[in-house]
Formats: sequence, structure tokens, C-alpha cells
Amino acid sequence: MPSAADAAPSFLYLPGSFAVGESLALEGDEARYLSRVVRARPGDRVTSSDGEGTLATLEVIESRPEVHVRVLAVEHVPEPPALRLLCGAPEGERGDWLVEKLAELGVTHLVPVETERVRWPAPLRLDRWERLTVAALRQSRSAWRLQLCEPLGLREAVAAAGPGERWLADPAGTPAHARALLADTPVAGAVGPSSGFSEPERNWLSEQGFVAVSLSASRLRTETAALALASRWASSRA
Repeated sequence: MPSAADAAPSFLYLPGSFAVGESLALEGDEARYLSRVVRARPGDRVTSSDGEGTLATLEVIESRPEVHVRVLAVEHVPEPPALRLLCGAPEGERGDWLVEKLAELGVTHLVPVETERVRWPAPLRLDRWERLTVAALRQSRSAWRLQLCEPLGLREAVAAAGPGERWLADPAGTPAHARALLADTPVAGAVGPSSGFSEPERNWLSEQGFVAVSLSASRLRTETAALALASRWASSRA
């Protein structure tokens, strides 16, 4: 009979460095996930990520009542070119959904942006968002975890964006599918808040090299536009 580890996403988040042959005692969320969700058995193999590029192949030694694993192999995945999203505040509680889906799609940095029309609610739910990035890491089986940034003003966020392509989500822009994105090119995307960027903000972003791209024939909510932009990036690197 196959193990549940063959069906469930048997992928763990384990920060820290490990050596091949080392035995680890797992605790907390990862131990509960492996024993209760994955229901792994001794001899099963699972994978872990530290969220910073290191993947480890682990063999389950014991799954109940305590959880112990042995490190069989370790590899390092190079850091991907940045996919940085500068995002205005969506309406209501949609930030949770935004974080989860952007993390699954491989966005490297989420920068909440304070705009003229809308500010992010304070305090942000950063603890919950961090947990959502871990869940998304398991789901996507990624070596790198989405980095959550503190809210910044638009000018500060753009200054920190670094070199690379710059896209502005705008219904009047060029269709996003018409713009090529090389796999090794960093990119920053700007998505306005629920009421959109102001005209001076859009003009300033254009002066900073942000090219307007259209993501749909219709006007999208903030979180939907962010997801559409991230999906376009992800498909270019599939």
C-alpha cells in the first residue's frame, strides 16, 4: 500500500544548514505536518527547503510519537532573478490571498506601497503572511521563499527596485503577452491600490522607466492584477 507521502506534498520548510548523514529531530509545525498530514512512515523520503536556496533529501527514521529524519543529500539552487512586485493596498482582507498566490507563482519580493489615495492598514498581518509564504513554499516545492517587505512610499520602493525591466499594470498599456521577458532578467512590477495610482504617480512611474502593460480587456481589482502580472512572469520562466 503506498504511503500518504506519495500523495500529499511531502515538502518541509526547515531553516538552517544540514550535513549529509546528520540526524534531525523535528518539532512544531513541520513535525505535525510530516506525521499527521503527510503521515510518513519510516523509510519514506521527503524534501525540505530552507527558503534560501538549499534543498535537502531526508529519510524518515521515526514518525511517531517523535519525528526523526536523516539527511541523505543536500543541494543548492541558485537565486533566481528578482521578480519584485510593488503593490498598493487592495480592499478589505484580500492581502492574505494576495500573499499566498504570489508566493506560489514565484514572486521573490512583495513590497506594500503607500500611495496618494490609499495606505495599507496598520499594523500589517506580517506574522500571518509569513505563515502563508511557508504554506506556499510547501505547495510550490520551491527552494526560495517569497520575501515580505515593510511598507514603503512609492519613491522609496522604486529606488530599492534595482536594475531590470519595469512594468506598470495599466488597462491602457500594451498587452502583456506582447512583451518578451528573458528568463535571466530581473523585473519590477507596479500595481496600484484599489482606487488606482493617481495621474501624477502614473506619470512619475513612466519617467522612472515603468512601461504600461495591459493584463486584461477589463479593469481588474488590485489583487487580481497582481496575480495576472505574476502569472505572466511565471509563464516566461516555466
